[in-house]
Amino acid sequence: MTFNPRVDLRVPFVEKEDAKALGARWDSQKKLWYAPPGADLDHLKRWVPKDARAPTFSVAIANPDEESEKGISLSDLLSQVRGVIEEGLPTAVWVRAEISELSGKNGNLYPKLTQRNEQGDILAQSKSVIWKSRAAAITQKFIEATGEGLKPDIKILCLVRIRFDPLFGLDLIIEDVDPAYTVGDLAAKLARIREWLVREALYDQNQGLPAPVEFVRVAVISPESSAGLGDFRRETDRLHHAGLCEFLFFGATFQGVNAPSSIRSALNEALAAHRQRPFDVLVIIRGGGSVTDLAWLNDLELARLVCRSPIPVLTGIGHERDSTILDEVAHRRFDTPSKVALFLTTTIRDNALAAINALAQVKLQVARILTRERTALATQADRLEAGVRSMTQQAEDDQRKFLAVVRTATHFQLREASQSLEAGLIRLVDQAEQTVSEAEFTLKQSMESVAHRSQLQLGTQTATIEKVASAIALQATAKIEAAGSELEHRQNQLARAAGRWFKTAQGDLEESLGAMAVRAVTTAEAAKHGVETYARIVVGLGPQATLRRGFSIVRDEANRPITSRQGAIGIAEFTVQFHDGHVSVANRDFDGGRVR
Repeated sequence: MTFNPRVDLRVPFVEKEDAKALGARWDSQKKLWYAPPGADLDHLKRWVPKDARAPTFSVAIANPDEESEKGISLSDLLSQVRGVIEEGLPTAVWVRAEISELSGKNGNLYPKLTQRNEQGDILAQSKSVIWKSRAAAITQKFIEATGEGLKPDIKILCLVRIRFDPLFGLDLIIEDVDPAYTVGDLAAKLARIREWLVREALYDQNQGLPAPVEFVRVAVISPESSAGLGDFRRETDRLHHAGLCEFLFFGATFQGVNAPSSIRSALNEALAAHRQRPFDVLVIIRGGGSVTDLAWLNDLELARLVCRSPIPVLTGIGHERDSTILDEVAHRRFDTPSKVALFLTTTIRDNALAAINALAQVKLQVARILTRERTALATQADRLEAGVRSMTQQAEDDQRKFLAVVRTATHFQLREASQSLEAGLIRLVDQAEQTVSEAEFTLKQSMESVAHRSQLQLGTQTATIEKVASAIALQATAKIEAAGSELEHRQNQLARAAGRWFKTAQGDLEESLGAMAVRAVTTAEAAKHGVETYARIVVGLGPQATLRRGFSIVRDEANRPITSRQGAIGIAEFTVQFHDGHVSVANRDFDGGRVR
């Protein structure tokens, strides 16, 4: 069996892609193309130099018909393998691989190199070594570029020299490492994630949320014990203990293969708490680290979750030079956890100062309005009091006039009643006198008749005359008594009528006074309601409310209001106050104190 070792080729530049497609490889150190060991030279023969002859190694194949010993020894086989490797790969080559394990002993480093596909399946794996003589220099070089030495789960580009020993097997001796490849791999992964987020229209979704203006409740995702968390809490614990802002902390792992899933779990837990009671902002912080540590945060699913977060996200990953995809998609990025804490503290302090200043301005304006309104209310109260006094005086005058009218009417009615009574009495007396006269006349006639007849019938008529005289006397007495009773009845009727007139007049007077009192109270209540309404209107028409309705106030250099054109044309420059600030205005109608 014949095995072809490495053969150098002469490939024109324009044919390099064809040669590469047929199995040729490029030697960056020798700057030439070559056919690797085992390549089919029939496909590459047009680039093989005519003066070149590919060396061959012959491996004896036992003939079963021969009586000699079958096969070759293991050492012979491994020696031939070593010869093929040394002939085919005489110099070191650059190899891309991932460090899956790393150990060290006596100053030597022993990385285990692995190649995986996109699904994470292992395609190739080999042990390697970095000898003590090169380990320190390679490590320092890597630290200067990435901030940290070699470690598992990172991809590297290393210069490898192959050594095969029949006793110890195959070893990859790493002579150098190019840290730029590791950094570039991280950048390439970051670019792929960024491209996916832009394609899904998620990249700037969290940045489009309204910026929080106040912080009352904050969620913090951080490693449970890190220097960055300590720096953050030194600033924020004072706010928490003072009751100014509540901080809830969610622990997560920020390094290693489990970091993305751990942070996603903490983020989902914070979002669940947000649905129960909203947060103002979500903070993701980490206590520093190397560039390679940032790779764990460049996770597509984690970035999607941050982009879709309904809470503005602030990051303080702790790396000033490089950034992660979380820094790019967050609502706002800070270099360190301390700067995030400073931003929260400064915002709360500025808001508190603004509130204090606004409260002072409100108190000042309220004091001015209250002073003005107290003066107006005092004036109105004085006017009201004067009006009430005037109305009371008018009521008293009306009462006195009404009493005078009542007294006059009562006096007039009493006088008329007295006159009527006197007339009635006179009539009764006249009637009684007339009756008595008539009785006396009748009696006289009767007596004369009796006297005339007495002579004739003195004896017989005496009894009759006495009876007649007694009857006449009784009739006269009855008429006199009846006249007296009638006079007394008339007097009683007159007294009762006068009493009723007086009570009616007194009731009318009291009703009038009550109505006047009700009208006075109603008037006072209406005046009080008018004063309160006027006070509310005045408070609602304060300067700030008037300015917010689109009005403005023009003030001179002494901050005094200018209320007329005559007052404005004599001032060269004045200030116009709006609801959100002031604007200085030059008066074009002013020219050295003369008006154009």
